[in-house]
Amino acid sequence: MTDGDPGRSIGLFQTYWQEHMLHDHSESEISWIISILGFLDCLFASPAGILFDRYGSAWLLPAGSVAYIAAFVGLGFSSTYGELMGCMTVAGVAAAIPSTIAFSVVSQWFKDRAGIATGVVTLSAALGGIFFSLVLQALFANLQWKAASLVLTAILACSLLLGNLLVETNAVEHTAHEDERREGPRLSGMLRSPKFWLAGYAIFAYELVLFIQWGSIPSYAWCCPRANRSPYLSDRKLGPINAITIMNIFTLLVVLVVWLPFGASSTPALFFTVVLMGIGTGSFVPLGASCVNALCTPQAMGTWLGSAYSIASFATLIGNPSSAAILARYGSSGMVGFLAAVLSSGLISVAALRWLCHGRRWIFKGKI
Repeated sequence: MTDGDPGRSIGLFQTYWQEHMLHDHSESEISWIISILGFLDCLFASPAGILFDRYGSAWLLPAGSVAYIAAFVGLGFSSTYGELMGCMTVAGVAAAIPSTIAFSVVSQWFKDRAGIATGVVTLSAALGGIFFSLVLQALFANLQWKAASLVLTAILACSLLLGNLLVETNAVEHTAHEDERREGPRLSGMLRSPKFWLAGYAIFAYELVLFIQWGSIPSYAWCCPRANRSPYLSDRKLGPINAITIMNIFTLLVVLVVWLPFGASSTPALFFTVVLMGIGTGSFVPLGASCVNALCTPQAMGTWLGSAYSIASFATLIGNPSSAAILARYGSSGMVGFLAAVLSSGLISVAALRWLCHGRRWIFKGKI
């Protein structure tokens, strides 16, 4: 709930910086601080996942938590563009550790209900996003920057301390020699697997859609509890790959049937679109993690999931700039059309993944 949630409220930081210490910088310049935070959080998920698979969370999670808290302490004493960028860079690298562990540890404890458990992890992030948005609004309204940042840091420290106490790995014990021997084949096998690259691209496409819609995150967070139904279906009825295929089709239909023809001319249609997109895109993160879990062993989950999100990190980097460029040149219809194209490419990727998982055959009723 903690490590990514201030990032989900980063728009409040951007507004405060633009009105106070960075008033002489453009909005696009300030937005790079946000993009770097999300980019590094995903990019360093791969080394974080590899270290987790090899050593567990005993020392890795506390180290990442301390670095994350230190970055926010430094943020309270920062007032220039370079200082804020430096603190958010450290925070992005450190955030990769708890976020990767939070998803990877699920596969070690849950087998039949891994999708539901992953959905709960994702739901907590959405609820945390709402909580930290309210906290930041209250802090910025009543305190100066330094005091507000330090109070926020204290809340983060308490939450991360609780997380460190609750998280426990269930990995099979190996000797250091065995870990070194297994690490090479595990990485090379993953990189040679077309299933990994198809899943990685699909997650990239979904993250790109999410980051293009970053400005509507509070509305999407409100809809995430409804999206939590999808992980349940992935476990009990359909399987994660079938479930994510259905949610991809659902989200694409929302874009083409509701948003594109009516979103620009009807306010009720736009609000309806936000709700439906929240349900659709809110399912992508837990279902994406469940799909990766279905493709690898629990002992390799950190490596696979972290590497997939390292691919997706480039979506977090280009999401905001690309949407701004498309809006400026082609308007809202162009941006919605671009979202439809990205979702279509994600659908092609998961369809190909499903075909491979069925032994290169089209079996429409098979559960994966």
